[in-house]
Amino acid sequence: MTYARRQTRPKPRKSQSFKFPAPVAGWVANRNLSEPGSVEGPGAAVLDNFFPKSSSVKLRRGKQLYCTLGDGSSPCLSLFSYMNGDNQKLFAATADKIYHITSVTFPYSWDMITDEEALIVTENGDWFGVQGTEGLDIAQGFTSGKWSVVQFATSGDVYLIGVNGSDTGFIFDGDDFFPLVKGGVSSQHIDGVTDAFQDGEIVTGGTSGATAKVSRVIAGGGGTATLQLIDISGPFTDNEPLTGSLGGEGQIDGAATLIVPGPDFGTYTSADMSYVWAYKNRLFFVRKNSMTAHYMQDVDAVGGATDFFPLAGVFGRGGSLLFGSAWSLDGTADAGLSEQCIFVSSEGEVAVYQGGNPSEANDWAKVGTYRIGKPLGPRAHFRGGGDIAIATSVGLVPLSKAVNLDVTSLAVATVSYRIADAWSDATTLRGMSEWQCEIWSEQKMAIIAPPKLEGGADPVMFVSNTETGAWARFTGWQASAMEAFQGVLYFGGDDGKVFIANTSGTDAGEVFTGKVVPLFTDLGSPSSAKIGTVGRAVTRANGATQGKLTLQSDYDEDTGAAPNATILTSENSWGTGVWGQSVWGATTPQKINQEWESVGGMGYALSLGYQVSSGSIMPLDDEIVRLELLYNTAELVT
Repeated sequence: MTYARRQTRPKPRKSQSFKFPAPVAGWVANRNLSEPGSVEGPGAAVLDNFFPKSSSVKLRRGKQLYCTLGDGSSPCLSLFSYMNGDNQKLFAATADKIYHITSVTFPYSWDMITDEEALIVTENGDWFGVQGTEGLDIAQGFTSGKWSVVQFATSGDVYLIGVNGSDTGFIFDGDDFFPLVKGGVSSQHIDGVTDAFQDGEIVTGGTSGATAKVSRVIAGGGGTATLQLIDISGPFTDNEPLTGSLGGEGQIDGAATLIVPGPDFGTYTSADMSYVWAYKNRLFFVRKNSMTAHYMQDVDAVGGATDFFPLAGVFGRGGSLLFGSAWSLDGTADAGLSEQCIFVSSEGEVAVYQGGNPSEANDWAKVGTYRIGKPLGPRAHFRGGGDIAIATSVGLVPLSKAVNLDVTSLAVATVSYRIADAWSDATTLRGMSEWQCEIWSEQKMAIIAPPKLEGGADPVMFVSNTETGAWARFTGWQASAMEAFQGVLYFGGDDGKVFIANTSGTDAGEVFTGKVVPLFTDLGSPSSAKIGTVGRAVTRANGATQGKLTLQSDYDEDTGAAPNATILTSENSWGTGVWGQSVWGATTPQKINQEWESVGGMGYALSLGYQVSSGSIMPLDDEIVRLELLYNTAELVT
């Protein structure tokens, strides 16, 4: 008897699941493509506009326009602050002016124009418009706005000292700006004024023959005035007549009073100084386009004689002196931290000195000279604890590593090693000067802003978590200056605009998109093709999100077009609350988003791409917990 064998149907393949944890190790751009597990913790091939925390990655907030400098025709080139007890002030600079912007009424500047973009002018020559910083320009007449600034305390006062290598520097005493000049600025009261004095004119005493230059005229009443004088050649005599080269006439009333002191650079002036810093209660300056530093002979002083310190014989690779800084090097257990003074050249050499007074051989000695890669500008560094991190052509270099490693092996020790490829591309495409660095300690962020790329490419910032060292990339933010002030990060750029970072849910009214692609994986079967079926993003946000999930195959990081913006509504959002029902300041409920959706595609190495767009005034605060994928595995060779 012959029996027929029953044919068995092939069993359908069961879907397998894979979890991509939140990439808390951050953006990784130097990985072994086939071994993503070599990274410490889950990383991401793309992490745009998401900030890596210890437990998750969270969509950044937007930027909000804070103010517009002048008419918006000049970019913001510097931001700096003064902090002395309750006297805390924020300043911004364009090429020709310095503005006091601690408090600004109107963020926008605007003019009423015709269809042909011509001003609408009255018969008296007036036009309609608003300048948000009108009246806030407190120093002007400059040709460069790229200021190097240091706050310095003497035994009696706390000053801001600023130089830019082009103009006479400034000294700010907590209330007003004055020129940084030899002999300082003095105040002289004048009475019997018959013809008004003018800024800039030379005045001469009729009896003493003493001369001075009028820095500023403060008009009085009843024929009196106060003149702020510089370059005084000798003492004026009380009650002597005073005449000005531009027609001013009056009479000296009493003795001149020194308002602020100033340094004496010998044959040079503060306009020749391009950088300033403090070390062991002594001011140091970089003389522009040279290998020479200047320093105050006296400690705790902003006025008086200076001396110079040549470094041409120290830096063998040439170039010029770029900047300097105080630096704390960890010493022995008994000695603790040892403070050094460093000098950094434009060609990437650092000279380190110990001691307190360069004029004394027994109190000043060179520790060594080290190479770090070419610095990316005089502002391309920041302090972290006692150490200094310098943005260079080889990466973000901690100086403590440079003293122990040769420059050829320094790249692996840089803070930016995980994004080494992206860093190298940025230096090539965006240039190797005018980079900006800032620490925002309240948000645990170290921010590096490359210069804007000509040709319309999106501006970027490289952002690191100062606790974990994980990196991300923020797109759409461009900074030619940054300053963390009273816990808030301000950054300035084109059109004289100054923005507040990480606030609201839009970029100054524009939608922005966050994008995450975890590192690709072969899912344990490198020789088999995997077919994606469904996936989901498990996120926590301030509402139901309209995220977009895509299957990324074989190292393709292109996630396609961004999704529509998620629009949030809340009864507690400004302008939508109901009187007597809504609670001002109430916490917005956290919405868990975890819906499954189809993700078709096939590949040998897979990842999931997640995008979400924020477009509401209220921040979306979308926080990724994990991404999940269901897939089928084909035969070993397909």
